[in-house]
Amino acid sequence: MIRVVAIATLVAGCRISLEPNDTGEDFTMRQCTVSTVSQPCVDAVNHSDLTWIEQKIFTPSCAFSGCHSSTSDAGRLDLRAGMSRAHLVGVSSVIDSTRKLVVPNDVDASYLMLMVRDVPPAMANPPASPPSVGYMPQGVPPSLGLCCQKLDALERWINSGAPNN
Repeated sequence: MIRVVAIATLVAGCRISLEPNDTGEDFTMRQCTVSTVSQPCVDAVNHSDLTWIEQKIFTPSCAFSGCHSSTSDAGRLDLRAGMSRAHLVGVSSVIDSTRKLVVPNDVDASYLMLMVRDVPPAMANPPASPPSVGYMPQGVPPSLGLCCQKLDALERWINSGAPNN
């Protein structure tokens, strides 16, 4: 019984539906999965704070092996703990200089969310093309990318004004 309640809570906290609509399509077009086995994904439903996001999303998925760290030229974007906010909020993307990586209170205008497959290009504000360098984490199939709960944590952080918390 407790397991059923825990799974229901996880699914309710995520904005994707596990049920197809009448046409069998998923209107959200997100390419993430709800994980009930990954502890960081399970824990993500309770977070919208940058400290947790840096530790549980950016460090293991973005700043490892020199990808988005001080030693990398990958988008000139440093996502290490304590550095990420200064390199994200209100900063223009190197890939598309007409877009800001994170626009506080506006997930659809935040290029970061398009890059991690949370916002489909057609739903971006304004609509966009798929990123020329590919989606992030780079080289990872959508089914192995960030879980829906982590994407939701990023959304909550942006929708709360992208604070330095």
